[in-house]
Amino acid sequence: MTEPYLVAQDAIADELLRGKWCVYLHEWLGDDGDLPTWQAEVAARASRSGVDVCFVEIPRKDMTLVANVRALPSFEQVTESVAALEDYRGRVGRQRWHGAAARRLPPPE
Repeated sequence: MTEPYLVAQDAIADELLRGKWCVYLHEWLGDDGDLPTWQAEVAARASRSGVDVCFVEIPRKDMTLVANVRALPSFEQVTESVAALEDYRGRVGRQRWHGAAARRLPPPE
């Protein structure tokens, strides 16, 4: 399993220009974010760079695929990306849980 390559929202258009694609975890939107607004912002930045994007929501995984319509990834590539992000999500979740649990323990005597 490869480690996911994480990029900031403003770098997505550059990645799409290079023939890459992005899979976005919905929890990265935060409590106040909404997916349609995020998609509009990504599409606007990409348009300024000359990239026509498409979005494919993956509802059972709470993810969205963002791709350049002129360089779409294969099914296998998307499957590998989703698996890598699920693994990443699981590891980050476990680290947060263990960190929170460790802070609740009483100090050693």
